[in-house]
Amino acid sequence: MIRINELSKKYNDRIIFENVSCLLDDHHIYSLVGGNGIGKSTLLNAITQPYCIDTGIIEIDHIDNRKFESKFHFFYVPDNKDMFLNLTGREYLRFVAKLYRQTSKKSSEKLQKLLCAFHFGQSFDEYIGNYSLGMKQKIYLMAAFLSGAGNLILDEPFNGLDPECIAILKQILIEHRNAGNLVLFSIHNLDLVANFCDDVIFIDKQRNISQFRNPKDFKQLETLFFQKCV
Repeated sequence: MIRINELSKKYNDRIIFENVSCLLDDHHIYSLVGGNGIGKSTLLNAITQPYCIDTGIIEIDHIDNRKFESKFHFFYVPDNKDMFLNLTGREYLRFVAKLYRQTSKKSSEKLQKLLCAFHFGQSFDEYIGNYSLGMKQKIYLMAAFLSGAGNLILDEPFNGLDPECIAILKQILIEHRNAGNLVLFSIHNLDLVANFCDDVIFIDKQRNISQFRNPKDFKQLETLFFQKCV
């Protein structure tokens, strides 16, 4: 669960959000949609990095996100794909499992399933700095699932993935949702959202946030996007 209450954020004199509030529930997959530069990454940063907030309160599983304890309740994969480049894939995932206090047996079993699902072979013991964009995306996403965090916050998680891996990622996210958890991700490609997400969150030109339940098809999403974001 993520609760945003009266969030305001500006850069210099430019207002990004003003008194924005919304509630994101467990058992849901949320897609965050809006035009380029409209504030999608800013909103995700506000949830995951409390110093990004000018005013307002954000709670994660009823814990103020300014408290250190809240960090164990979410995993954030930013759009930046140049992190931990001096570690191998194996070292990075081992680090994440320890950081999130996952038991060796549990994390080992989950890791083997993820490696198989994402077809991660010998590259696992190579440095992340040598990975392609798609391989970096996979290793950061595997870290999110390996962490055991209930709330996954993903900035453009489908970037760099081939169609097979997109289908695999969708299925894993659905399983995460069905286990009682929450997924929030930003996206530009609307056809990846239709018949997949439970809710679509729109940020319009005035940077107001609107929430739409259960969009059924791409045409409906296209219409909503045109009405709210164009």
